[in-house]
Amino acid sequence: MTIARKQIVDEQTPGFYHCTNRCVRRTFLCGLDEVTGFDYSHRKAWIEKRLLELSEIFSVEIFAYAVMDNHYHIVLQVDPLAPLKWSDEDVADKWLQAYGHTSSRIKNDLRATLKRQAIMADKEKLKTYRKRLGSLSWFMGRLNEPLAKQSNNEENCAGRFWEGRFHSQALLDEGAVLSCMAYVDLNPVRANLAQTLESSKHTSIKKRIKDVKKRETVHLQKQLKSDIQSLSTKMNSQALPIKLKEYIQLVEWTGQSILYPGKYNLPENLSPTFDSFNLQQTHWLQQIKDFNNNYCHVVGPVELIRNKAIQIKKRCLKGVKAARLLYRKSE
Repeated sequence: MTIARKQIVDEQTPGFYHCTNRCVRRTFLCGLDEVTGFDYSHRKAWIEKRLLELSEIFSVEIFAYAVMDNHYHIVLQVDPLAPLKWSDEDVADKWLQAYGHTSSRIKNDLRATLKRQAIMADKEKLKTYRKRLGSLSWFMGRLNEPLAKQSNNEENCAGRFWEGRFHSQALLDEGAVLSCMAYVDLNPVRANLAQTLESSKHTSIKKRIKDVKKRETVHLQKQLKSDIQSLSTKMNSQALPIKLKEYIQLVEWTGQSILYPGKYNLPENLSPTFDSFNLQQTHWLQQIKDFNNNYCHVVGPVELIRNKAIQIKKRCLKGVKAARLLYRKSE
């Protein structure tokens, strides 16, 4: 069932989304090409770096990501209202940064300075760019387009790099966000490309663990006991109500239980986590394994999925059956 993106992504309200994109023909344009023997794995680092850079420019918070051989996943929150509070100077600078201008270049390069002045003098441009800096579509466009050009230049060829623009999935509550984050962070483990979280590459969970290990003891304990935040360095970034230590434990237990069924018991301290997110732990593992097949345009409790279907004038949306297993019944 084809549904327009504007029916899934609310351009007026902050929301969480799971976004994915695949390389053309599902070939391994970010990994080892078995036909030619060329290894393009370094492009995964390009995607990861670009993703984190853009999250500091756009009104977007990155909560999870995984860059695979032929596709990537991102769990993010976009806030279209935040740019309305930004100064005109910030809007002009961020827009130029989105197109490759560094802060120092904007200040010191004459051409960049003139571009900045032109934007500042044009109220209509400022209005347009302000809206775009809070747009999921523009964020994904600035992620995908330069990477496609860079890859084509590397191979000295032309043509499409991505299958299409991108696929977006609305995450309707915090339980959906947590489930999707775990699913995304475990992509390399489920694909048997890594046995542990730390041995996985180009994932947000690997980055979180690496960042934690860099901290001094006092800061380390404080971070582990804090609610998990986005990977942004912005002040007052959004937080999910689960401690970072517990999230790492949850993802680690989930991954090991998927690899070695029946071998690991759920740590006792994680049981309250399922209760607080209104999730059923008995169906958790199967739901994470089948997450991609269970849902399409939205993820959330049955009631919210049905409400979304009514809102966009659809008889039903895929995911109701899975949601009954993922979520606890409302009392």
